[in-house]
Amino acid sequence: MSDLPAVQPARLSNDPYETSGVQAGFQLPRWMWRAMFACYAIFFVGIGAATGRDTATIFALVISLLYMLMYFVTAGLLHAQKGPEHDSPLDRVGGTLDTWTGPMDRGTVAAQLLAVPAGFAFLGLTFFAIRAASF
Repeated sequence: MSDLPAVQPARLSNDPYETSGVQAGFQLPRWMWRAMFACYAIFFVGIGAATGRDTATIFALVISLLYMLMYFVTAGLLHAQKGPEHDSPLDRVGGTLDTWTGPMDRGTVAAQLLAVPAGFAFLGLTFFAIRAASF
């Protein structure tokens, strides 16, 4: 065995035009952003249908909905400020997303990114099902 460190195989950068070391944008496929937004929309529709019976509850739901919209609108505004960017590396066959812990494939990124929104969607549907079953 050699005392020399193992040589890592060369990997192509996700952004072949990048020269400044800055990321090429959010680097997430559009379908992930849409899926995340849909999950939160399902949550708010379910919770609203299950609990939105009085003014205070509706007020709290509207405030929460505005915070959720602020998250997506801020991301959209930042994306618009950057201008055109390259497609997500996850849209390529076998593409990986470079993270500070190493490259991640599409399934891993989707599982980590969509776990919480999917849980919220399930929670909203569960509250709705409980409310519908209680009549």
